[in-house]
Amino acid sequence: MKPRRTLSLLALPITSVKAQTTTDHRPTLTETLHAHNDTLSTLNNYIQTQQALFAAINGTSDITILAPSNHALDGLFSNSAIMDDFNSDPDLVEAFWNYHVLRGVWYTSNLTAGTGAGTSSGAAAAAAKKRRKRKRDGGNDVVDESGIDGNSLFIPTLLAPGITPYANVSGGQRVIARSSSSSSSSDSDSEPVVSFYSGITGSGGSQQITKSTITHANFNFSGGTIHIIDHVLSLPSRLNDTLASFSPSSSSSSSSSSSGSSSTTSQDDSSPENSLSLTASVGALSRANLTNLFNTRQDITMFVPSNEAWDRVGSVVSDMDEDELADIMGYHILKVQGTTSGKVFYSDLLESIGSSDASSDGSDGDVSGDVTGGGGSEKDEDGRQQQQEIEKDYETVEGGTVKVRVVDGTSTTGGGGTDAEDDAGDAGESSKQVFVNGARVVKSDVLVENGVVHVVDG
Repeated sequence: MKPRRTLSLLALPITSVKAQTTTDHRPTLTETLHAHNDTLSTLNNYIQTQQALFAAINGTSDITILAPSNHALDGLFSNSAIMDDFNSDPDLVEAFWNYHVLRGVWYTSNLTAGTGAGTSSGAAAAAAKKRRKRKRDGGNDVVDESGIDGNSLFIPTLLAPGITPYANVSGGQRVIARSSSSSSSSDSDSEPVVSFYSGITGSGGSQQITKSTITHANFNFSGGTIHIIDHVLSLPSRLNDTLASFSPSSSSSSSSSSSGSSSTTSQDDSSPENSLSLTASVGALSRANLTNLFNTRQDITMFVPSNEAWDRVGSVVSDMDEDELADIMGYHILKVQGTTSGKVFYSDLLESIGSSDASSDGSDGDVSGDVTGGGGSEKDEDGRQQQQEIEKDYETVEGGTVKVRVVDGTSTTGGGGTDAEDDAGDAGESSKQVFVNGARVVKSDVLVENGVVHVVDG
């Protein structure tokens, strides 16, 4: 992977106090950043040397800035190779700056699973309800990295096509936000711990999905709000580079925070995730002469078979010619539908098929396909929710159709406490899984430069 595709940097703009006026008496961006100079002095000092690069932010509103702490920037600025890349490529600077600015005002209370804009009261209500449920259940959320995670938001950033060559996702390249209740607080309404997941970074055998956790939150300024994070985000790389880099150590749940402030979960050697590798798909794309086409195709959603899945059909694939293999690879990519903002199928869309609101990223337009199966909620005589299955057909770029099936095995016992009625549909643990034809999604939401990859076991 080229170094420039794996480096991480945020450069936030600075504007003069006079140039940025306020209507609600909130401080300007400059004032807010300097008010927290004890944590952001490295960032503030850097901004002073690069003011010409940041003029575009002047007057921008309804944004959320993820500002790396001093510790988060130390490794970046001490690495001469990174700085050489940065100094030689203004587009790279702009890309990383835009990737650290979220569209919409996202307070930590809104950064939980749900739909709608960051300032949506509905999202805030859903966040509070989920936090109360987690407290009653007596534990934190544990992200299920081996399948579909329902506790994720896919938030668009200012990094969009036409701004720099480092993103090819309509509506803005995404970051993934996931939240968990704080283990250090007994307050049921305390703010959640929020982490962001971005591209794969690292080299050799140490590639990991980058995890950045909010350490200080909700510093309002005239254009929105600022969160301080403990690790810089990494730009998602090209599809081919990401597949080549993905390895068992790529799980974000097994990566450690740069400051040690993020909670992590270790994985056992027997975990299904530790058998994942995607290098066979790299070879298949090359044999089919599709590497460049798939690297540059906008708004890609690709179901990538693991190496183990390829091994099971190796004898068949080895006899295929270039055209036959191209058809096979094209069958693993969903066709983009005609919407104004594009349609990348992150796991929130996959898991919500059949829902009346299947577009949590705000994209408009319909997805073609037929929904079948049992929707809604059914309970047995003991009040436990029975397993539900919903499936939908999607077109692929090859011209065929794949059937995406969601199996939701969530069980409930009726809840308890003063919020039992509101939480009756949320109590219990989710065992939701997504299948594409007969293959199971074993790793969801690996971000790439032009969309997303879901790893399947067949």
